[in-house]
Amino acid sequence: MQIIALLIIVFTVYLIVRRYQTHATLFFAGFALLTTAHISTTWFGGNGAEESITGLFAFDLFAMVSEAFSHRVARIGMIIMAAGGFAKYMSSIAASTALVNLSIKPLAAIRSPYLLLAITYVAGQVLNVFIPSAAGLAMLLLVAMYPTLVRLGVRPVAAAAVIGTTACLDLGPASPASNVAAEVIGISPIEYFVIHQLKVAAVVVPVIAALHFFWQRWCDQREADEDPGQLLEITNTEHDQTPVPLIYALLPILPLLLLFVFSPLMVTSIRLDVVTAMLISLAVAMVCESIRHRSLREALAGITAFFRGMGEIFSTVVTLIVAAEVFAAGVKATGLISSLVAMVEGNGLGSGVMAITLVLILGAAALLTGSGNAALFSFAGMIPGIANRMNVSIETLMLPSQFAGGMFRSFSPVAGVIIAVAGAAKVSPFAIIKRTSVPMIGGVVATLVANYLLI
Repeated sequence: MQIIALLIIVFTVYLIVRRYQTHATLFFAGFALLTTAHISTTWFGGNGAEESITGLFAFDLFAMVSEAFSHRVARIGMIIMAAGGFAKYMSSIAASTALVNLSIKPLAAIRSPYLLLAITYVAGQVLNVFIPSAAGLAMLLLVAMYPTLVRLGVRPVAAAAVIGTTACLDLGPASPASNVAAEVIGISPIEYFVIHQLKVAAVVVPVIAALHFFWQRWCDQREADEDPGQLLEITNTEHDQTPVPLIYALLPILPLLLLFVFSPLMVTSIRLDVVTAMLISLAVAMVCESIRHRSLREALAGITAFFRGMGEIFSTVVTLIVAAEVFAAGVKATGLISSLVAMVEGNGLGSGVMAITLVLILGAAALLTGSGNAALFSFAGMIPGIANRMNVSIETLMLPSQFAGGMFRSFSPVAGVIIAVAGAAKVSPFAIIKRTSVPMIGGVVATLVANYLLI
């Protein structure tokens, strides 16, 4: 059964690399894996099939998809859609652009193009705390920072590669991946961010920045005679180009401030979840819009951007998460993952090796799907059980897995953010992942080391 499962996985990778539609490919690959596990159980007495949901296995496959949609949309899917809607609204009123423009002004004084790239990565990673969408942040930086980088001497392909990795750690309480990790651990997202993420990120971010400095310089030297990519003038069509008040730069930060203030770290009598904080911030932003335009009608009409953003996230991210979850369920049903985990546990190799194993499993899923969130959401549920059996804290295994999902996504040729930045530089996604692979692999290694020493 496991040999057949490996062949199905290899064929799935082939189809995705050949640019078959990722969602449908993962759904059918998951069905094939689940069918393999079912046949093994019913015909040969193997392990892997679960009790029937509908009474007929063929219908069970579709019932599983229905349950996955219901479960994800009602819980983490709502967080993701709210974050996507809020990001879309912030873009539509130019608040995100105001925040980016305010953040990048000091960078223009830097003369070294490679030092500029390293600092751009750090600045973008900080912005990711407030703008949790990897593709959304990349598009904002492509509009606001990419032309500046190129005109300051940075090769377009290098600038695009660095911008494509600015959200690789999925930091902050607004990040869907952070919310899932915190939920599994059993703490609030702001506690997970302040107590756990920041300690490891303080080590990983400088490592990735330094690797960008040296790796982009090395690639430029090797590719000196090749086409470096082209400067593509990108315009932001999400909103009009009318300058907005400087205070608008604070609006994307408002959900984070609310979550920090009304958390166990400060005001314990009031608790907010991520969706509520974003809805409150949306209301505040609409009030600001009504004052700026002096029109209640125009301010209220702007909420359609929020709902469009929610719909776009559902059609792309949430559906991909469900597809990846069905695929992961198939992989787990065949016993591949449990065999690998049992091998590590049985040899007594310790929590460090288990963390590496989980990182590689989630990393492979992120490379395959182009989504770190989908990879984490699919496999996060098994981490508490593994941690309990190994007598280690859940965060010891969860945090490197969460960080790794985002970093592996950042050198996946099917990831939306990589495709977006490749289009900006007019190069292939493979030219981008060549330049992101070494900094991201180095970041994964730094994460494992920092996690072992600090968590």
